[in-house]
Amino acid sequence: MPVLGNSKFFTESVDLTTTSDTDIYVVPNNFSSHVAHLLISNNDSSTRNYTLKWYHADDATTHTILSGHSLAGGTFDSVFTVDKPLYLHAGDKVIVAANTANTLIVTISTEEFYDPNR
Repeated sequence: MPVLGNSKFFTESVDLTTTSDTDIYVVPNNFSSHVAHLLISNNDSSTRNYTLKWYHADDATTHTILSGHSLAGGTFDSVFTVDKPLYLHAGDKVIVAANTANTLIVTISTEEFYDPNR
């Protein structure tokens, strides 16, 4: 069980410079995480596609959430939000692949909770 009084906040942006799966965020050992916001922005003028996955470390399974999802040029998607969060545990990952390199930026904001049993 996570220790709720012992948390830290984490925000990171990753430029998708390839079309390969890119680990956007990996939950550290001995932590659980509340993904409060995942923002995918398209800074290109053309519509671009992306695939969003999450890796579940407990059973070593990767789940595809969105595949080939279309994002208009100059816009963004808020995939996970405070109203629609994602909860992860140690070793779990958020993974994104762009269909076109150097056009998408992914920003993730999480709250990490110390979890001595993970």
